[in-house]
Amino acid sequence: MNKIFLLLMQIVFTAKRNLLIKRCIRKDMNLIADFGCGHFPNKYANVLVDQATSLDEQRGGLKIRKTGPSTFHNLDLNVFPYPFPDKHFDFLICSHVLEHLEDPVRACSEFSRIAKAGYIEVPFYCVDLFIRNNDVIHKWLCSYEPKDGFMHFVKRKSILNLLPPRSINVFLRFILQFKNVSLVWNDQLRADYLSVNVSRQSEDGGVTRRQ
Repeated sequence: MNKIFLLLMQIVFTAKRNLLIKRCIRKDMNLIADFGCGHFPNKYANVLVDQATSLDEQRGGLKIRKTGPSTFHNLDLNVFPYPFPDKHFDFLICSHVLEHLEDPVRACSEFSRIAKAGYIEVPFYCVDLFIRNNDVIHKWLCSYEPKDGFMHFVKRKSILNLLPPRSINVFLRFILQFKNVSLVWNDQLRADYLSVNVSRQSEDGGVTRRQ
């Protein structure tokens, strides 16, 4: 039952994502890249970028399905700089990848350099915390603040150590995941790290921003 429901979740969220991306794609856009495409690249992408040697089939692209003419680049997204010239891509898609990387802020900086615009999707931290099977594979909790235009990343382990959450069932997970962070950006994708500071005396938690 859970497997069927998870498949349904994938279909629904893929359709939701593609609807958002479709609104951004223009006819004059020639190079549309999917970074961290995994085994199921976005249907609008004609440039696929991922590490084909990864043991993680979902994120590593071991069985990449191509829906049309496309170019594949075997690339480790944790190695910088990326081997593309400035503003090379007309549009760059990166969905559910940044939370896996060693340095997502540097990745965002590289995306800004090599692409003119793009679409980012990451799990919303308040939801991701309760999906306990992500504890091993997700290094970061992610959020976006419209007021300052920054994506924020906090080390997942620092929050889990401070306040270990309970797990949730698959049905509640489906509903909550509509809160995924979906961000369309132009020219520059701004991001930083937030660190959690805990006072031993008062046991009050504080958040510090760092670039």
